[in-house]
Formats: sequence, C-alpha cells, structure tokens
Amino acid sequence: MGNERPRYWFPPALLGFAQLAVVALSVGTSPPEGWFAYTPYSGQGRYQGLYGVEMSREAVSAVSVIGMSRMDNWLFAVLAVYLGTVLFYAFRSKRMAWWKVAAIAVGGLIGIVLADLVGYWEFDIDGDARSAILLTLGLVLLAWLERSVPVLVVAAAYVLCAVVLAQGRLALVLSSLVVLAGAFAALLSRPKTAAEET
Repeated sequence: MGNERPRYWFPPALLGFAQLAVVALSVGTSPPEGWFAYTPYSGQGRYQGLYGVEMSREAVSAVSVIGMSRMDNWLFAVLAVYLGTVLFYAFRSKRMAWWKVAAIAVGGLIGIVLADLVGYWEFDIDGDARSAILLTLGLVLLAWLERSVPVLVVAAAYVLCAVVLAQGRLALVLSSLVVLAGAFAALLSRPKTAAEET
C-alpha cells in the first residue's frame, strides 16, 4: 500500500472534538429544573410531584437521567466516538462484511451502556468519572490493537487529566487537548512503509 500515516490518529481526534462539542453545548445551560412529573417551586429548591407530593432537588435528581451526575451529552459523545471509530476502521479495511461491522458496532454500543450502568449501580462511580474511565479503556484497547506506545501514553495522560487532576468542563477541556495533541503527533509522524506494515 506504500507509505501510510498510522491509522490511530482518527479516534483521538474524534474524541477530542466530540468532548469540545460537549463543552460548547453545556456552556450557558442552567441546572435541571425538574423531571417530567415534577414542577419546581419558585426559588426554593423543592419540587411538587404529579400528585402534590413535595420532593427535594436531591430526590428528583436521584430519579432523573441527569441525576446520574454526568455532564450533559458526555455519554452520547462516548457512543458517537466508538461508532465513528468502528466505521473509520471498517472503511479503511474495505475487507469486512457489512454484517460484521454492524455486529461489532451494535455489540460495542450495548457493552458500553452496560459497563456504564454497572459502574453506576454496582460501584457508585460518578457519571463524569465513568465516561472518562470508559474512554480510557477504549484508548488502551486502541493502543493494544495498533501496538502503539504513543497511544498508551495518550491514554495515561487522558485519565490523569479527566479523572485525577480536574472535574467537569475543565476535565473535558484538558483531556481534549491531550488527545488532540496525540492525534496531531500521529499525523506528523513518519509514514509507515510497506515493510513495516507487514
């Protein structure tokens, strides 16, 4: 196939831009104002239920999807990055049957959602931390599949920025910069020769 840049540039680039989109979409959003059956009392931090039962903000957030304490849209970014990565690799290989691609895509999406739910129910991990852990595991898997030490370094720096050093929007921005730097480093690296690919 001649000289070719490493393929592993795409998933970190997609991840970085997806996380920056999550940050952009979350700027200016207000805290949740109730869940479909709950109406907030004005300025009291309390909610009136459908049948007149008064509930606190904490009780409502415990039953709402937002109450899983994840920054809005981050789980959707995780799913989109996975799906985009599968489609990118399938398009690049051009040898895989469409039903195999669909099986890998659907199976992976189900696995991500189940792993996220296990982290929530069994281990009581914060939503932002669950997303960061899932993405770190994805980067480690990518490093293993590509036999790439640079991707493993990016995964270590990613989890450091997204879980250890910061939280919320700052964690998203810092970890986005890390993966984008890794993607650009891969694009600027020396192309593989045909002998190195085999």
